[in-house]
Amino acid sequence: MKTLALRLDPDEETTHPMHRFVAEHPAFGPTRLLQWNPRVGETNVLLFHVDGPPEPFLPALDGVDTAEVVASDADGDAEDGFYLYVRERLTDRDRGLVAAFAGENVVVVPPVVYDTDGSMRFSLVGTAAAIRRSLDGVPDGVDASVRRIRSGAGGAVRPDARLTDRQREVLAAAADLGYYEEPRGATVADVADRVGCAPSTAAEHVRRAEAALVRDALDGAGEAAADGDR
Repeated sequence: MKTLALRLDPDEETTHPMHRFVAEHPAFGPTRLLQWNPRVGETNVLLFHVDGPPEPFLPALDGVDTAEVVASDADGDAEDGFYLYVRERLTDRDRGLVAAFAGENVVVVPPVVYDTDGSMRFSLVGTAAAIRRSLDGVPDGVDASVRRIRSGAGGAVRPDARLTDRQREVLAAAADLGYYEEPRGATVADVADRVGCAPSTAAEHVRRAEAALVRDALDGAGEAAADGDR
């Protein structure tokens, strides 16, 4: 079993319209596909986190005739972006890409990151033969490159996977400034000054990021305890 950190670079024709939109608008960070329930050949039901404002993203999405917004938690001043639940009809372009990574003995580990440079990044876990078949099956118009290879599946499970880029940036600044040292070497205001935002915004980023990491830690502890009871 191996884990690959994979990067896909679709050409202009193959890039999804909303991925192109995000790449062209500086107000947006990477969009993350968090989960999906595919029915290949019909529709794909998708849960995204959009790192940016609902306006003008949602109006632009209305212009994509293959997509239907089921629900979102968007509000006008969401600092951390918003979650978006979409039902999308697969085009031939999409179907070929989905099929490449839907074979036996291989699994895509979310999130799938649609980055602002136009690339897609995700982890792929499987046997060596299955991974090779997936890479060979990547359709024309998409360049696939392997960023990292690790043995086993543990490399695909990142404790910070729930964090947005901005939350990760704020935590990194906090750690660098000594916010988590004892005694504490920096304040929230110091962190805010480093990353260029208001102290209240920095505090909210820190709170949400810490909450996500704590949930992951508790989930892992619960799973370990359950395994020990068997």
